[in-house]
Amino acid sequence: MSVAATAPGALPDPVGSTAAPARRTGRPGWAAVLLAVGLAVQLAPLLLLDLVLTQDGPAHVDSAWVLLHHGDPGVVGDALREHYLVDLSPVPNLLTTGLLAALLPLLGPDWAEKVVVAGFVLALVAGLRYALRGVDRRAGWLAVAALPFAGSHLVAYGFYNFVWGVALSLVAMGVALRAREGWTALRTVGLALLLLLTWSAHLMPEVAAVGVVGALAVGRLLATRGALGRGPALRRHVAGPALAVTPTVLLTGWYVVTGGGEHGEVVGGPSLVRVGWLLSMYRPLVVGSWWELPAALLVAGTLIALLVVAVRRGGAPRADGTDAALARADRAVLGLSTALAALAVLLTPSRLGQEYGFLPDRLAWFPPLVLLLFCATRLPRRAGTHRLVAGALVLAATAAALVRLPTQLQDERAAEELLSVAADIPAGSTFLVLRFDGHEAAIAPLEREPDTLRHVSSRLAVEVGGVDVGHYEAAFPYFQVRFTPEPGIRAAIDPEREGIERIPPTVDLPAAGRDLDYVVVVGLDRAADWVRSDDRTSRVLADLRAGYEEVAVSGTSGYATVWRLRAAPGE
Repeated sequence: MSVAATAPGALPDPVGSTAAPARRTGRPGWAAVLLAVGLAVQLAPLLLLDLVLTQDGPAHVDSAWVLLHHGDPGVVGDALREHYLVDLSPVPNLLTTGLLAALLPLLGPDWAEKVVVAGFVLALVAGLRYALRGVDRRAGWLAVAALPFAGSHLVAYGFYNFVWGVALSLVAMGVALRAREGWTALRTVGLALLLLLTWSAHLMPEVAAVGVVGALAVGRLLATRGALGRGPALRRHVAGPALAVTPTVLLTGWYVVTGGGEHGEVVGGPSLVRVGWLLSMYRPLVVGSWWELPAALLVAGTLIALLVVAVRRGGAPRADGTDAALARADRAVLGLSTALAALAVLLTPSRLGQEYGFLPDRLAWFPPLVLLLFCATRLPRRAGTHRLVAGALVLAATAAALVRLPTQLQDERAAEELLSVAADIPAGSTFLVLRFDGHEAAIAPLEREPDTLRHVSSRLAVEVGGVDVGHYEAAFPYFQVRFTPEPGIRAAIDPEREGIERIPPTVDLPAAGRDLDYVVVVGLDRAADWVRSDDRTSRVLADLRAGYEEVAVSGTSGYATVWRLRAAPGE
């Protein structure tokens, strides 16, 4: 393979270069330093704050805790068995529940959740770096592009399984990108295991990984069938991936047939607004404040600049024969995959009933990540440009993290005050948390944003050792812990599955009978005027006063008040 002369400071051009690596000096290079700084910024709030502040995270921790204690003797185990069923059937939403269940006895709930979230951040960076180096082993420096995703929109929602699935899918793509010369038995088995692990986390990243792996196989087949012959080309490039994807294809078919395909009506059709999402990186990056938008725009501008360079330098690789044909095929596949991923964001419905939501929001992760792999086929030549690009990405990720910090501190204070009432609720109790004060970012809030206080009630259940009637996971069929079938307490007081989470809440407290031991009222004194005067607020407070008595108030601010079921006559 010949390399044309380049200007001083320039890098050679070929895709998948086999040039000798630069000599090691014993000191970290600029890429390692920038990556370390960026990781430190992203992980610092997670590790230094007392709580992990994501919307669904507390419910994930609660589910893992229920799995561990469902069979316990005494009042706690009795309460859990009365209200929860456990189902460990294989579903594509299992991985992080298992991780949390394994970590809880060792680290406790706070640090178990921190390890799972920090692990995702590290896994995403490592997975992107592995995939980039599968395109060109000199492209690893571009792994800093994973940092803006570390605290982004769906991470703040606490979609732990999905984000872990994305990280694992990148590793699976990296395995396929490294198989340009053919598939060995070890590589095939490794890919099959990776896809199974990805499937156990979330179906969408697994489907994305299978799509890219399959497209690479077809592209390589078409590129080499003339030189190798159809049969040898099939054996070299298609047989391995076909075997590797078979287990998850069968699992997916089983999941759909046994009920995973059930959903409600289609909501939200194609929208041109999503074009703006992608061009600005508003989705997937912006969480809750308009002040995050400049950081997202900086990421978007950097990716567009990389794309322009990759397209303008789109000539044939500086290699001859089969290697050049394979490199061109991989480049074409990655470009087409990027376009198809963007098209999926634009055309996919917003949700399929209550069960399957945030579909375009999840899909919005894949166009930029696959685009980075395409851009790695033709990166800027000069090392100075590499430093500028990496510095811009680290700056954007750091700025976004700093903008989110005041909101995290504000939410931590509120969450800790709610959790402080755990001492006033006996172990084994069944309780409900009703919120009247809405959540918003501390600065320049968006109208719709992840509510990191919505499911703190489930974290309270772990502290109490009781049953949170508002445990949202247990109301859906694809989690490992579910409420007992009707007439269960959740279905009785909130048949639509959404009333507990509304502000003001819409629930039927008398329908719980004698099964709801405690009610915790949150933020009533801080509620907006329209909430306090709303008919729903009046009804639920009247039901509360009729059946319960106030027994405790949190801290000095009275943010949360605890109400106990009134004793029945003769008790």
